[in-house]
Amino acid sequence: MSASAESAPLGDLTAEQVARVDAAAAECGLSTLQLMEIAGWQVARCAWRHLGGPAGVSVVAGYGNNGGDGLVAARHLATWGCAVRVLVLGDEQRVVGVVREHVMSARLCGIDVVIDADPAAVRGVTAGTDLVIDAILGTGLRSAPREPQSSGIRALNDSGIPILSVDVPSGLDATTGDAFDPTVRAALTCTLTAMKRGLRVGDAPLHAGAVWVADIGMPAAAWLRAGVEQPPAIKGGELVHTSS
Repeated sequence: MSASAESAPLGDLTAEQVARVDAAAAECGLSTLQLMEIAGWQVARCAWRHLGGPAGVSVVAGYGNNGGDGLVAARHLATWGCAVRVLVLGDEQRVVGVVREHVMSARLCGIDVVIDADPAAVRGVTAGTDLVIDAILGTGLRSAPREPQSSGIRALNDSGIPILSVDVPSGLDATTGDAFDPTVRAALTCTLTAMKRGLRVGDAPLHAGAVWVADIGMPAAAWLRAGVEQPPAIKGGELVHTSS
């Protein structure tokens, strides 16, 4: 069973509960695009706090919602004065929907966005940067990453550059905390909506780094509709370190 609100004020969501709450938000009339904008802004805030000001930032994104969050973060960080480069690691034809919209938005805002399924492109986009945002894979992962994501994750780990993971480190099971081969070794993780159970258990301590939980404005009605307890400490637009 999930931990109670008293024992887990920041939440204790399994991957299945994340999917239920997201679906309930859509039923409440809140679009993926709306939530993604807030999520990406919070990821950018987390990166900015870590960097302490303008710096070089690379984003390596997948073509799912996790990648969209990373693209939004890239746009905000560029607005705040960071030198930002983005790689969407995948085939051009798979970059569709809201992720495609954020690719176009980032490009129109002057950000260099490359779409390439060759994992070797990771080394190029991250060279000389101060922080890499890992937005490759999210809470929907159920098995070991496949190519090109697996080689991309290895390239990130081999880069020696600090990594900020979006929601969970790519390759980590959001429910069990099991680290598939490979899994990103992050310096910090910005997890969205509420704490994920998999960030507390299993292999998470070796991969998640410092964990921050971000309020993205998930409606109370969505929690109620999904039958999931709303975390009492996730409110006010806060970005909360889990040790707080």
